[in-house]
Amino acid sequence: MKWIFSILLAALLAMAGDGLAPRGGPSDYPAHASAGRLTLAVAAVSVDQAKKVFGARIDQAGYLAFEVALYPEPGSEVAVSLSDFALRLGEDGSSVRAAEPDVIAAATIPAPGFEQSNAQDNDKVTVAKTNGIGTAAGGTGTIHGVQGATRGDYSDEAPPPPSAGAKAAARKRLDQSLTSRQLPAGRITQPVAGYLYFPKPPGRARKDSFQLSWLGENTHVTLIVPPLK
Repeated sequence: MKWIFSILLAALLAMAGDGLAPRGGPSDYPAHASAGRLTLAVAAVSVDQAKKVFGARIDQAGYLAFEVALYPEPGSEVAVSLSDFALRLGEDGSSVRAAEPDVIAAATIPAPGFEQSNAQDNDKVTVAKTNGIGTAAGGTGTIHGVQGATRGDYSDEAPPPPSAGAKAAARKRLDQSLTSRQLPAGRITQPVAGYLYFPKPPGRARKDSFQLSWLGENTHVTLIVPPLK
């Protein structure tokens, strides 16, 4: 049984990703504040920087990236879950939780041939998909993600687009890039850092700041994160 546990543990660690190397200290980030037994520090990631890091325009799919670092007090152990973080969406106080990398990758590089089509004009092909931002109640806010229902029946006369394989490979690479750099979760005793990804707040201007919250063990803190110039 020990080997089974070892395999499962290795798989979980691989899924979690390595994150990033934390900066020298919390003050090296534009926004930081103490929250219980740790200090939370955050920096917004510009569109150009995100494209350079991930090799894709996740902003065009409706997502933003934030560099987040956690600095626990010496000798303390803090439980961290990605669901503890939320980004405020609007004046009504609604918020969104961090999005999963595979959801972002699917929205950024959608499968070819599964966009909304005129399937009714061809009774041999039935393709239907709705891509967009959906909502689901959960936790203390509203969770937004990409939703869609797909079904494709291709006849011999209408094969899948030839670029399907290339797009699938690019989507997988983006998923892996987002996952490997994501903020590590679990119980931490040392500083950790990584990216968190959120849907873009609607109607937000470039000059507007962000409100990012962390709800940890018996504590809550909200940071005002300035946008990058």
